[in-house]
Amino acid sequence: MKKITGLPIITCGDEEYIEEEPFVTDSSSKAFTFVQGLAADLQQGEIELPAFPDVVKRLQIILVDPNSSAKDVVEVIAVDPILTTRLMKMANSAALNPKGIKIENLGSAISRLGFNLVRSTATAYAMNQMQKQEELAPIRGQLLDIWKSSNNVAAICYVISKNVLRRRPDEAVLAGLLHQIGRLYILVHAHTTNPGLLNDDEYLDVVETWQAGIGRHILESWTLPEPICDAIATQDSLLDEDEKEDEPDAAEPTSLARLLSAATLRQRLSSDPRIRQLHPNVDDLMQTVEIDGVNFLDAIVANHDAIESMQQTLSA
Repeated sequence: MKKITGLPIITCGDEEYIEEEPFVTDSSSKAFTFVQGLAADLQQGEIELPAFPDVVKRLQIILVDPNSSAKDVVEVIAVDPILTTRLMKMANSAALNPKGIKIENLGSAISRLGFNLVRSTATAYAMNQMQKQEELAPIRGQLLDIWKSSNNVAAICYVISKNVLRRRPDEAVLAGLLHQIGRLYILVHAHTTNPGLLNDDEYLDVVETWQAGIGRHILESWTLPEPICDAIATQDSLLDEDEKEDEPDAAEPTSLARLLSAATLRQRLSSDPRIRQLHPNVDDLMQTVEIDGVNFLDAIVANHDAIESMQQTLSA
């Protein structure tokens, strides 16, 4: 696979996605070189998520196989009582089982949830378990931030997709939970191989530039649906909206991509103090975001209770 100016071309389906020029101007910076190396490894198929529980790694392999059955998934998950319990709770939760039909075994839980929600639950479980590992204790705060952000964004995406857009909430929640998988990948690799990078002055800017593309490549390797890959890759598109108005050939984002971008931006406004410094008009932008003709913030208010219920379900 070729490269342009040292940056990767990342594919998803039949399309190619070229990483944008980094914020940093010094391409010899340690952080830039490190993340560029990770991207090169990904291009060669070397994808390793350090500290992910073995059961989640095995589950990803099973879910990638188009010939896998629900029975195969049950056999992988059943060896982990904690993940099994989480899936049972999800399948019986008010958010995902509003009629209250009792689910009493793992096979029935997987059938009710579907593979996308099973993958979502396993991913949330993996991120939660990573916080408990002693070798990752120095970055526990950052892991917790990623976990909370992912849950919050996923809850919004699920509820708005289900109640407002009325399309594929299983894909929407998975996109929300995985929207920071690239950031997680960079963080854990940096901590385990070169922890000094986390104090590099340019680390945050480099991560902001590369995390979406790296995340997309990871998800492509898991053969996730193309709309999810696209949404992850363009999760910051709202911040570039003014620039893209001047591009006559700019592709119109899908509803899922726009929903994820809106939910991500809303989350960053509540957790990232740099966002308003870098984008002074971001609050005005947030007020005007529409998805399929519906004002995003109005939809949030109208579905507040359902979103809160889903957040609790994902965090349980």
